[in-house]
Amino acid sequence: MESLSKLLANQYDVYFADADEAAKPYPIKSDRWLRIPKALAPEFAEDVIELCRRLQIDLLIPTVDEELLTLARLAKPHGLNVLLPSEKFVARHLDKLVSNRFLLKAGLPALKTVAADLGRLDFPCIIKPRNGRGSRNVAIVFSEKELKAQITIARKKPKDFVIQEFVVGSEYTVMMAADKNGKLRGIVPVLLELKRGITIRGVTINDEAVIDVCRAIHAADPTPGCYNIQLIKEANNSVKPFEINPRVSTTACLGVAAGVDFIGIFLGNLHVPFNQHPYLVKFKDCLRLRRCWFNEIF
Repeated sequence: MESLSKLLANQYDVYFADADEAAKPYPIKSDRWLRIPKALAPEFAEDVIELCRRLQIDLLIPTVDEELLTLARLAKPHGLNVLLPSEKFVARHLDKLVSNRFLLKAGLPALKTVAADLGRLDFPCIIKPRNGRGSRNVAIVFSEKELKAQITIARKKPKDFVIQEFVVGSEYTVMMAADKNGKLRGIVPVLLELKRGITIRGVTINDEAVIDVCRAIHAADPTPGCYNIQLIKEANNSVKPFEINPRVSTTACLGVAAGVDFIGIFLGNLHVPFNQHPYLVKFKDCLRLRRCWFNEIF
């Protein structure tokens, strides 16, 4: 958040909102940190609408999975300008099994994925919630016993999980930025160097194989807004997406720093050079992100 605050400050008047008032990062001014209810609270929608009207918010950017569908449905009825993919796109890709089936049906590469209550894959494999974020309850399991243990620890049922094939390769997280008409204008692949739930260290890589697959995914279902694709690139250059997050990701700050302003793209304000693809904004290659923490005493 603090990175986006700094990167966007010269172009936009930026506010941040969270259910946890004490979670405010030190660099963000107190009057720019707003408290809202949790996304699943009954008063969430009404409070967000009122906040947008009171502050005359021109563009609302959701970042939490639990609020995506609610805000996608509120946009037109309440005249809100929300930077999100279409409601259909959001609903499809919040469910990892439905998302995977869509990729396969469209003839796109994807990792083998089955519902945990209906099938099994060879071990080792990955177990993850059908609906979830931030690598919560995601694990590599090496036996049936470990797989069942992960479900038990999460206090959920097998139907709430998917099992995905485990593939060795380089992991990428990719920022996808489209305008209001769904025209793709930016792709920023970030090679992960260290990940612990979120990306701790990563670097932008102008990888044509990754860009081509991401471009094909968008072409199969063009949507407005900014979203994220996670994928694996194997040693043989095979690129396989394993997750699509229908929202702005935590590495969006690196995309902006690299020259791809997803907000400007959505609003139709493009004043930047394009790369060899005539419709894609040029981004800075080999730009690194490194996250660290510091102690606040006050």
